[in-house]
Amino acid sequence: MFSKKRKVDNENRKFLAEWTEQYCFTLPVRAGAVPVCLICNSTVAVVKCANLKRHYDTMHKDFEKKFPLNSAARKNKLQAYLLSYKNSTTMLVQSMTGQEKSVEAALRVCWTLNKHQKPFTDSEIVKECMLEVATALFEEKKDIINAIQSIPLSARSNTRRTELLADDNKNNLIHILQMAPCYAIAIDESRDIVDSEQISIFVRFLDVESRVFRDELLALLPLKCKTRGEDLFKTFDDFMTKSNISYDKIVSISTDGAPAMIGKEKGFVKRIKDKNAEILSYQCIIHQTSLCGKLSTTLKEVMDIMIKLINFLRSRSALQHRQFKDFLFECDSVYSDLLQYNNVRWLSKGKVIERFWSIKEEVITFLVNLDSVESKQYHKFLTNESNMLSVAFLKDILGYLNVLNTELQGQKKLICDLISSVFAFRRKLEIFEEDIKNQDFIHFPTILEYKKTPDIDCSMFLSFLSDLGEEFRKRFKDFAEIGKLSQFLKNPFEVSPTGEWIDVATKLFKLPKSSLQIEIIDLQEDISLQMYKTSSTEDFWIKHVLDKYMNCKTLAIKLATMFGSTYVCETSFSKMTFLKNRYRSRLTDHHLENTLRISCSPRVPDFKKLAQEKKCHFSH
Repeated sequence: MFSKKRKVDNENRKFLAEWTEQYCFTLPVRAGAVPVCLICNSTVAVVKCANLKRHYDTMHKDFEKKFPLNSAARKNKLQAYLLSYKNSTTMLVQSMTGQEKSVEAALRVCWTLNKHQKPFTDSEIVKECMLEVATALFEEKKDIINAIQSIPLSARSNTRRTELLADDNKNNLIHILQMAPCYAIAIDESRDIVDSEQISIFVRFLDVESRVFRDELLALLPLKCKTRGEDLFKTFDDFMTKSNISYDKIVSISTDGAPAMIGKEKGFVKRIKDKNAEILSYQCIIHQTSLCGKLSTTLKEVMDIMIKLINFLRSRSALQHRQFKDFLFECDSVYSDLLQYNNVRWLSKGKVIERFWSIKEEVITFLVNLDSVESKQYHKFLTNESNMLSVAFLKDILGYLNVLNTELQGQKKLICDLISSVFAFRRKLEIFEEDIKNQDFIHFPTILEYKKTPDIDCSMFLSFLSDLGEEFRKRFKDFAEIGKLSQFLKNPFEVSPTGEWIDVATKLFKLPKSSLQIEIIDLQEDISLQMYKTSSTEDFWIKHVLDKYMNCKTLAIKLATMFGSTYVCETSFSKMTFLKNRYRSRLTDHHLENTLRISCSPRVPDFKKLAQEKKCHFSH
């Protein structure tokens, strides 16, 4: 066996003070410094007397003759050398510090602009604004203006720093994700302004260092060819392989329910499950809720006429639209205009009908004043009691659906909370049916306000409510099992150790039934946990429940990790539409993802560290 070679340059050797006078060397005060010759500024790799002596004897023989050792002339000369070296290094340090501060300032400006989805060229405007502000606010402004002018804020520099910040954010995210016990995926696709298909992929996971759950953009991946399930999966799989992210930790995946996503043979979800068969998959609860609200034939006809009426008043002619708004202003109306219907927006139907109902009397009067064939037809429709009762019913029921939809939207919503909201609405539908059967209309105030006779024909309304309840039951049957785990997650002190939730947890998450039962009993009897009952669900399980309840804690973390909707993907598409608009249609897929990543990230980078790592020059 050969002995291990020593690396003498790594040994901790001490620099002796007398070496400065003997060999004219000094040692800078910083980590990893090497001796520097005061005469020629050369360095020696190792702090070793022999190395210093060899350099001195070889390179500076004449110095010994001119300035003998221990002479006053030598001491004066060495002091001059030391002072010169100190001044030069101080200027260099100040210069480097100034550069780092300028780069840090540029990084902070870049981060803020991207957070607000601003173009790269806006950094130049920011610099102009800072110079104008400095000129106006400060008396001694020369140094301030010079400092601002040194900040590199050109459009090209801002673009490069966006790439730097996005890469740093992505690398940190992948590092944190690899340490997480598990994670869930929400995925959706949409087209940008140039018809390029973009896949938005979000992950939710437990950040074990910060001890918080995070929702973050994992990637925005462009689809170059078709949008089939196999194309989606190939693009996704290439990213996962390149990023070294494991499929084994995926708990669940939430999609929009498109055929390419949920196809039984070649769908994206099917191919994901081929990688990990234990992954749970769900369709977005918000999308499902919107699909449940499909109107019956007669109610759809009424809604279609209302949309045509609104288009007639708003879009038939610019003159008529102006006259209508002027008329509402003269009548001192609650609103200045009707809302335009948008089939893409989830809340549009309810909002349109609600706005119309508030100004229906003004609309009827305006139609009379128009005195055209079309206006007379719409006037006849609006003065028919049966039609208006249908509109009144639509206003009330669509209002309830909008309240549910709004309740389901938002960041960091737990899947159990979403399921609870949906199941609660199903129960409300039973109350609504009973209310209409009895013709009390305590839950339908608009009908109660408008109806002119004691008894009205409500068969159409009852049929719609019955169909709506059945639609909710069918669409959300897949969530019934997860719903049985809601009480365990939200209030573990009240569940039964032999309850149905135990079997569901064993089936879905492959956790040992015996251990879960024992742990939940111990947890419920743990007095130290009783004081944390009022803590948030995430804090309770992450910060207060000990690892000795490992199976219960694992179950809770997996439930809290799961997405119930693709709302986060929808918000990213809203930002994408704002970012890549008709004025920035040439924005590349790479830069679009970079900007969107910064815009969606809740984490703030270490600007000082990035500035020190990035070697830059002052702006000129």
